[in-house]
Amino acid sequence: MSVASLRRRFYPDPILRDPVARFVRRLEAHVKPGDRVLDIGAGAGERNTYSLKGRVGQIVGVDVDPRVVTNPLLDVGLSADICSLPFQDASFDVVFSIYVFEHVPNPGPLVAEIARVLRPGGVCLSLTPNAYHYVTLLSRLTPTSFHKTVNAWLGRAAEDTFPTCYTMNSARVLRRQFAEAGLDTVSIEAFEVQPNYLAFSTLTYALGIVYERIVNFTERAASLRVNLISTFRKQPANA
Repeated sequence: MSVASLRRRFYPDPILRDPVARFVRRLEAHVKPGDRVLDIGAGAGERNTYSLKGRVGQIVGVDVDPRVVTNPLLDVGLSADICSLPFQDASFDVVFSIYVFEHVPNPGPLVAEIARVLRPGGVCLSLTPNAYHYVTLLSRLTPTSFHKTVNAWLGRAAEDTFPTCYTMNSARVLRRQFAEAGLDTVSIEAFEVQPNYLAFSTLTYALGIVYERIVNFTERAASLRVNLISTFRKQPANA
C-alpha cells in the first residue's frame, strides 16, 4: 500500500483532492458573462488556475508581486497594495481571493476596500485555511523558513510562500469583519480534503484520511476542517 494507491482509492474525484478546484467551481457559479471580476492577490498565475478570461466582461488581478502584470489568467494585472485598491467605487461585480486572507496582518482596510469596489448586489468569495485546523496550528508555531521548506517539497516555489498572520481565518471573525463593512454573509462552508501535508509517508497519510472522514462526517466537527469557502454580498442599491 502506498500514498498514491490510497489517494486513488479514497480521493478519485479531483474536487475531493483539490480545494482550489472546489472553490473555482463555486466561483464559476457566481460569475456571469459581462461581469467585471477582481482577483485579489492574483500573483503570477502559476499556482491557482481558473478559466474566466473570455468568459466574463473583464478579469482583473492585483498583487504586490510584480509578476502579476504578466499573469496569463488575467485581462489586466496591476502591481498594487491590496489594502489600497487602485479602482473607483463600485467597479466590480465579483471580487475573490484564493489563499490570501491568512497573510493579511490588518484585515479592516482590506475588507473595507473590497466593500468599496463592489457594486451593489456584488459578491465577494474567498478560500482560506481554517484557524482551528492542525495544519494551521502547526503553521502558527513554525517560522516562514519552515513553511518554505515544506512547500518546496510540495512543489511550490519559495517566492510563492509568504508570512502568515491568521487574523481573519474563522467563520466567526469573517462574519464580523464583513458585517462591519456592510456585507451580508451568504454562506461559509468548511470542508476537509485529502491530507496533502501528511503525504510524506503511508502511515501519516492513512491517519490523515481517518481524520478527514471523521470531521467530514458530522457538522459538529465543521470547525476542525481545513478550508473555508466564504461568500458575502453587498446589499443592492434598493435594499
